[in-house]
Amino acid sequence: SDAFRIQSNLQALSMSFKLKAVPLKFIKKLQDIVLQEAESIGSSAIFECEVSPSTAIASWMKDGSNLREGPKHKFTSDGKDRKLHIADVQLSDTGEYTCVAKNAGKEITCTAKLIVEAVPKIKTTDQNLVTDAGKPFVMTVPYDAYPRADAEWFFQGAILPVQNIDTSTDRTEFRMKSPSKEDQGKYRIAVNACGRATATIDVNILGTETVD
Repeated sequence: SDAFRIQSNLQALSMSFKLKAVPLKFIKKLQDIVLQEAESIGSSAIFECEVSPSTAIASWMKDGSNLREGPKHKFTSDGKDRKLHIADVQLSDTGEYTCVAKNAGKEITCTAKLIVEAVPKIKTTDQNLVTDAGKPFVMTVPYDAYPRADAEWFFQGAILPVQNIDTSTDRTEFRMKSPSKEDQGKYRIAVNACGRATATIDVNILGTETVD
């Protein structure tokens, strides 16, 4: 009958639409961006990805929080292309950025990092320190660096053992369990990240080491 033929045609048309439905996916994913602080400050960074279908709606997040468009962050969409423009890049812009694509009730995400590498800066001037022989002694050099820096300590041109060095995200320390007159002199510290900064500490040790 005509009614049966119409119903069959509608079912076939429905099946055709289902077969032609485009799955939501990223054709091109976000890539990490690494910038040097000296070169990046005041410049811009652009995250770019491609999503299918082109009708997908995109939003952006930084470190899990939604971003809003404004002078700092601009979102653009052109066909399948989705971009996040970050203006006037600063160290504080370092983090994980996520594109959230939504279409037909489905949602997918893609994440990449913006890393702004900072040349290490020693936060103290060269130091002159005095301690007593035989007493535990710690020398500390605070610094700013991103990513986390490595530090080397030298005495009379020789590198000092790493087991006596404790380096964290904002300082490096060298520990002496029982200093003696032989440990007196100039110490040089080299902090290495995406650059190098150095400092010196002149240590004067008083008295003589006592033996229990």
